[in-house]
Amino acid sequence: MDKKILFGYIFTETEKAINEGEKIIIHKGGTGSGKTYDLVLFLVFLAMQLKGKVITVVSESKPHLDIGAIRITQKILMDLDLSSTVQYNSTRGIFTFPSKSVIEFFSADRIEKALGARRYLLYGNEINTLKFEIWDELARRSEIVIGDFNPTAEFWLEKFLSFYGKHKIIKSNYLNNKFLPPEEARRIELRAKLDVNFKRTHIDVEYGSLEGLIFTDWKQVNEFPEDCKWVTFGMDFGFTNDPTTLVKVGLNDGELWIDELEYRTGLLASDLVVILRKLGLGWLDDIVADNKPETIYELRQAGFNVRAAYKPAGSIVYGIDVIKQYRLNVTARSLNLIRELRNYKWKINKAGDPQNEPVDTYNHAIDALRYAVMGRKLGRRRMVKVSGV
Repeated sequence: MDKKILFGYIFTETEKAINEGEKIIIHKGGTGSGKTYDLVLFLVFLAMQLKGKVITVVSESKPHLDIGAIRITQKILMDLDLSSTVQYNSTRGIFTFPSKSVIEFFSADRIEKALGARRYLLYGNEINTLKFEIWDELARRSEIVIGDFNPTAEFWLEKFLSFYGKHKIIKSNYLNNKFLPPEEARRIELRAKLDVNFKRTHIDVEYGSLEGLIFTDWKQVNEFPEDCKWVTFGMDFGFTNDPTTLVKVGLNDGELWIDELEYRTGLLASDLVVILRKLGLGWLDDIVADNKPETIYELRQAGFNVRAAYKPAGSIVYGIDVIKQYRLNVTARSLNLIRELRNYKWKINKAGDPQNEPVDTYNHAIDALRYAVMGRKLGRRRMVKVSGV
């Protein structure tokens, strides 16, 4: 194999730590540091070189693994021309290498199958989203343990490290990632100037604070129920920097259930028509959208029952208050919504006190959720006038 593949700071530091005999290696890194890619790349190289080793990758959900570590593994194998020699069992989530070493992927919701087994190396992707008992159980049966996380808030890490003794913590931020696109770096820098907590977490790589977090009463679920009292769809429009989002919202047993259906930039009205049709939506489905008349007009002309959200002054805070009257059940595949719920906060004044106004970030899917819930709550029919409809 004469293919070359680039690796970065995280790969180098991990290799160095293992060569120095470290058994517990924790990567504490900010957004854009390249943690996941470099660590997966490192695991692939280990599996190629070592014979008969078991490497386990664990994360909080199967969807998180599918678009993260598993997708990265597949890309790396393609880049190295190894796709034909490495066998992948998609049902079991196992890559088997010619060396007879395997990389197996487990989500926290099916981890029972991995708890009793022993392994050479355990890699936990975003360990702050895992329960301590699960991580501890896996770590005790692993020769080498690697974990990574963004330090958005303190969790059980110090407790874990006190049980295991000698360890190495490697810090990194976007400046350590020489492959980060300039535009992404610029966005990180801009956000850091506006958000002190973001700078502390992702630039200084110190623990942030969950103080001021808006939504706390929510949980992940596997499926959206079929017997909801009502179902409404919420849509928030974006294009270049902000994504267009679409969520399905239902009321069941007095609780809200939410499923993220779309979260992408660069979508035109014509793209949305295709997406809505593929989802099987039509005129009988209630869609409450951001107040963008020209886009709503095009969607209604295409046969979709889209109405503009009611957005008077104070509607954001009022909508948040209405949503918080319910417990939220979010499907595990709603990865962007989950990320927003974990980061959507009230503004903090100079004294460190939360204000009655949210920070205007991490809110695209949440805005879509708010439109849907408020559409049901108010029962308003503020429609864009469409001739002939």
